[in-house]
Amino acid sequence: MRVSVCIPTFNAAKYLRECIESVLAQTYRDFELLISDDGSTDHTCEIAASIRDPRIRVCRLDRNMGMPYNFNNAVNLSRGTYIKLLCYDDLLDPTSLEKQVDLLDRRPEVVMVTSGLHYMDEAGRALRRVSYFSRETVASEVEIIAGTLVYGNVVGSPSAVLIRRESLLRAGPFSEEFPQVMDVEMWLRLAALGPVGYIPEPLCSYRLHPEAMTVTHRKVGRIRSDVVRITEMMLARVDTSPWARRVCWGRVAGSFLKQALFGLRHGYVRWPLEAIGQAVSIDPGFAGLGMFQLLFRPGLLGLHIREGRALEVRPGRTLSF
Repeated sequence: MRVSVCIPTFNAAKYLRECIESVLAQTYRDFELLISDDGSTDHTCEIAASIRDPRIRVCRLDRNMGMPYNFNNAVNLSRGTYIKLLCYDDLLDPTSLEKQVDLLDRRPEVVMVTSGLHYMDEAGRALRRVSYFSRETVASEVEIIAGTLVYGNVVGSPSAVLIRRESLLRAGPFSEEFPQVMDVEMWLRLAALGPVGYIPEPLCSYRLHPEAMTVTHRKVGRIRSDVVRITEMMLARVDTSPWARRVCWGRVAGSFLKQALFGLRHGYVRWPLEAIGQAVSIDPGFAGLGMFQLLFRPGLLGLHIREGRALEVRPGRTLSF
């Protein structure tokens, strides 16, 4: 068994059939499809069982254990050399497994491979394409950290990633200490083990919809503490100048302000005001945010590797491959 496609589910009935069909339509055929259900109360398991294909296995937890536990359960039940954790509301391009397996086969030093992706709306209509590289690339841990500090999660959604099983087991389980950003925390642990492959072509579609976990977390202001901890973790792994650090925190402050506006628009008051206060505390005067918006976001300046694990501010975009 070369590939295990694992779909962790919870009340996934609305989108699961389409997700499964995108897996069964793969041009690469040597895979199993494991559905690990986290105690759904809708018809998720019935939908999964209704699709007749010998490669499909369904495991149902007796009660809801949370996303990190369910992801780890899926990994533990899987049997493939390579593992893809596919979110139940996302879709795979038909050539996703074929192209990602090919890169991992060609580059044995690569611990995982990711790709560009398409954003789509609730109905599956294309919104925009996101790709951080213009050509096939193998990026080091420091390059992944630099990109994440400036752009956010450059590795992307779990649906975009194919991981060597041995690397995932070495990295350890998905952490329950970072429930809101457990994927980013895992990508950083994996990147510390070896380089990350990147295919610029979008090989999955990420669905934006009101019930999505990221939207739910944003609405109630849950994600900020995890973002701060992840940022502190990344900055501890590299050597940066004071201004580079200020810009990195400025980007975080800007994301908190954006979340605060989102919360205010949805009728919340208390946590958006807390988010604004936190943004001010991590970037007093918003000098870092101003520098990020005016110089880093347009690509006039970026973080570049000087030597070893040192990052410095230089002209040109971060990760200009």
